[in-house]
Amino acid sequence: MAIENGFFIVFEGVDGSGKTTQANILYERLVTEGYSCTLTEEPGATKEGEVIKELLLNPDFKLTQKTELFLFLADRAQHVHKVIKPALNSGDIVISSRYFFSTLVYQGYARKVASIDFLEELNLFATDNTFPNLVFYIDVLPEERLSLAKNESSKKFGSLEGDRIEMEGLEFQNRVREGYLLLAKKYGEMFRVIDGRGDILGINNLIYDIVKEVFNRGGIEK
Repeated sequence: MAIENGFFIVFEGVDGSGKTTQANILYERLVTEGYSCTLTEEPGATKEGEVIKELLLNPDFKLTQKTELFLFLADRAQHVHKVIKPALNSGDIVISSRYFFSTLVYQGYARKVASIDFLEELNLFATDNTFPNLVFYIDVLPEERLSLAKNESSKKFGSLEGDRIEMEGLEFQNRVREGYLLLAKKYGEMFRVIDGRGDILGINNLIYDIVKEVFNRGGIEK
């Protein structure tokens, strides 16, 4: 059957895990096969979100933890309203690098701004209860990837120190990883843990096979 209400795939991971790369490759493979897809990311997927992203990632801004939380929620609410829901309503496969699970681990498990249940409730309110169909968490050891993330030249704040979040350091990123692994247990089959230590195409082949298996099981066609 055709996708009547779209299909929502999210990629998550610590900074430098390769989630955006994997999202991009999956998008290209599905588009080549004839699927109608929308590729997006957080934060900053909308015009308004670009301004919020500047506030969130610029090391010059000294945000309180609650300010950070509500800025991510504002970006996500705009993202869902302007990009994700319209694409899903048109029957697209939406592929996003990051979604509200990032808030659960970064502001929840790592910063402990509020309880996970409360943060989930806030995010579902902000997103009109828009839940993904499938989440891929790319699992890597932060000590092997954080320096790569900090030095990524294409990023606006790429430098030896990184953006405001990356500057939190290795201990923070390890708490983030622990949070993701706990979320994998919480959400079950929807939340797939992918070993990110292999070669890029090999990892994507595994992701692609899972996506097609889910599509076949659900009778989803182009």
